[in-house]
Amino acid sequence: MVRIPASRTVVPPLPAWSVPRPALRARLAAAAAGQLIVVIAPAGSGKTVLLAEWARHDQEQHQQTATAWVGLDRDDADPDRFWAAVLAAVLAADVVPADDPLHGLRGRAAAGDDIADALLDGLDDLPVPLRLVLDDAHVLSHRRSGSRALARLVRHRPAGVRLVLAARSDPAVGLPRLRLSDGLCELRVRDLRFTVDEAAALAASCGVPLTGDEVAVLHRRTEGWAAGLRLAVLALRRDREEPGAFLARFSGDERSVADYLGGEILAGLTPDDRALLGDLAVCGRLPDPLAVTLSGHPDAARRLEELTHGLGMVDRVDPGTHRLHTLVRSHLDADLARRRPDRHRRQHAVAARWWAEHAEPAHALRHAERADDPALTADLLRRVAVPLLARGELPALRRALAGLDTPTRRDDPHLALIAALVHLADREPASAAALLRSARAAVPARPAPPAPPGPGLAALRATAELFASAAGAGPRPSAGATGVAVPDDPASAGLLHLARGTSLLATAGAGDTDAARAELRRALAAARAGGFARLEADAYAGLALTAVVDGDPRGVTGPAEAALRADRHATPVRTAGTAAVLAWADLLRGDPARAAARCAELLEESVRLAAADAYALRAVHGAAVGDLGRRGAGAAATRAAREALGDTALPAAVAAALALLEHRAALLLGNVRAAHAVTTWLVARTGETDEVRLMRAWVEAATGRWEAARTAVGPLLGRDRPPGTLRVEAHLLAAETALRGEDTARARSALDAALAAGRAHDLVRPFALAGVRARALLGERTPVAGFDARVAAVCRGAAPEAAPPLSERELVVLALLPSLLAAPAMAEELVVSVNTVKTQIRSIYAKLGVSTRRHAVTRARERGLLV
Repeated sequence: MVRIPASRTVVPPLPAWSVPRPALRARLAAAAAGQLIVVIAPAGSGKTVLLAEWARHDQEQHQQTATAWVGLDRDDADPDRFWAAVLAAVLAADVVPADDPLHGLRGRAAAGDDIADALLDGLDDLPVPLRLVLDDAHVLSHRRSGSRALARLVRHRPAGVRLVLAARSDPAVGLPRLRLSDGLCELRVRDLRFTVDEAAALAASCGVPLTGDEVAVLHRRTEGWAAGLRLAVLALRRDREEPGAFLARFSGDERSVADYLGGEILAGLTPDDRALLGDLAVCGRLPDPLAVTLSGHPDAARRLEELTHGLGMVDRVDPGTHRLHTLVRSHLDADLARRRPDRHRRQHAVAARWWAEHAEPAHALRHAERADDPALTADLLRRVAVPLLARGELPALRRALAGLDTPTRRDDPHLALIAALVHLADREPASAAALLRSARAAVPARPAPPAPPGPGLAALRATAELFASAAGAGPRPSAGATGVAVPDDPASAGLLHLARGTSLLATAGAGDTDAARAELRRALAAARAGGFARLEADAYAGLALTAVVDGDPRGVTGPAEAALRADRHATPVRTAGTAAVLAWADLLRGDPARAAARCAELLEESVRLAAADAYALRAVHGAAVGDLGRRGAGAAATRAAREALGDTALPAAVAAALALLEHRAALLLGNVRAAHAVTTWLVARTGETDEVRLMRAWVEAATGRWEAARTAVGPLLGRDRPPGTLRVEAHLLAAETALRGEDTARARSALDAALAAGRAHDLVRPFALAGVRARALLGERTPVAGFDARVAAVCRGAAPEAAPPLSERELVVLALLPSLLAAPAMAEELVVSVNTVKTQIRSIYAKLGVSTRRHAVTRARERGLLV
């Protein structure tokens, strides 16, 4: 009988770096009696370690099941050696009684079939359950006799023996039949992949602690393949490199990984299969038609399916689609680029054209870049850039444009317009403006025959100019831009409608939003027709902004929330503007806590927001903080936000809405000077608007000039379709001025009008900030449930009255208080009497609610009266 070394029939020891895998052990243990257990995965997947862990764990737990282990090699494909190895393993497990005839087979020169017959009969009578593990069973397949011997063992396996096969490929033992009859328990490569937590544990066991982000990158690049994880960690420990930099470039081309892949994974492939995978390695995802196109082999799909079961590093991800393991693909791709660079570029160019023809423009551009073919990249950009813009896939566009030289981007009008639109989408108006100038130079607005721009180019130019005008990066759009024919394709049409709506909103006032709303709804319809998430989100965001223009916080909520749902993968930078609009609606609807939380969530992100979005978030947050009781801090925040904005363009209605928040915050602190500064800023941006007139009326009221306030607010009461906010605020101020003039009937009428407008738009906040007498009159009503009850609640919780403003002379004296000058010195400085200075100091103390000079300075700084 063939002698089998004892080392092949013992359970292998666990390596020091092994990671316990209790979930997989449980799956193995749960196999039903009589089921064949197979663990099939490529080399380095952890098959042997898992089975050894299972066996040793049961032994440590004093389980009754014994383990017989056979480490097979190629010579065991000889049936005599195979059955001798199985017999040796069974006897080494020490479960065969001493008087059993099986012991007698060890020293006899018996043939394999005789040993097989005796062994299969003897295993039926074992006194304890036995687990028989055949490791590396794939080595038997190179000879038909080896496969037949293994199939015989599987077919006639004794009832008391749990047979376990570990292999790199499917053994020829009738697995489909066993699977159909529920006679199979199998673990495959997907099951053996390490989880993120297991990857972290493996790295730690090797003395290489990694952060959570580093482990995530390691896991993603190795796909949880045990050997890949181990090799990466060992390379990290060997080279002592910073983990982030190493992991960023780790691939199948890393020396130790490449050696392992070449020696253990790919060595068994035929030259034809190796060449096939090399040609396909340029693509991460391989639909069957693409595999045929890339390889030139009509049977490529069938061969990939065979490799799925054989190699183990090819996966079928969907019916008709395969993919190579990340490390295998990167190894083969790098090898092709190194050995046959022309072939490598050609394969990428073929893939680029195929993806472009199959509506995957981002994939197409990525392959064109890797083909190092600028002409192909430029051609694809002209064809696919608009759908990518509509989808919001800006990184793909940026990379493709960056691969072209500056003259190409600048002198080709199509490319210049595409680049301008990318900059506009990224909130970079200055860069967009320069590209638009280049595009205009290349394509005049009224080109002379015989080479006018095509309709696609005309629509693209109109879209870019409309967006640029709205962003302050270009002049007002020409008649050609607003009147260009709408293209047939949904992406171009949708972007053009969005640009028109956005441009109209930039200058729209209340009552002027119908045209903008109609354009945005057309953009929304095109987005839905084409499945363009980014375009849909932007159209909804535009509709939310029309509600801001109309002073309608209730109308903001639906479209703004829909915008956030439409593009779930949008970054905080993209969603900041919509979040600010929602927070404004929360604030005006009487929920400052929610408004503050919504703004803080984004402001605390470590991202650089667009200037306009950052201003809106900070201004609303400051107003909300003030409403929650910290009026000084809130007013300071709104003022700082406006000053940080600089000359960045804003839609007129947005500037007015945010200016009203800051102006009111200043007056609540009695800071008329700060309120005047806000008014001046708004006039410079929008001219004399009704919001500016309301601000001036508020100042008149704050300084006690009630008749002047009544005169100033009067014209606002008869406006046709004013913003909801303006209508409510104007009627509330009219009510307060009427009460100051003892005209209760007129005050009640004004309050009725304010409540009606407030109900229509769910405007609660203005009532909390109304004049003290108007709030008192509101408190006399018996509110019903709903809006009126909410108004009554905020009126009861509001501050008694705004702080009285300081006069100009008092502000001059206040400015000297921090200097510690005595009253006589102040009088000499101001050329007034000492008594005048003392009178003004007493008035300052009274208005600030303090009794000492130190407290007066502190309170004045809190209110922004002193800097």
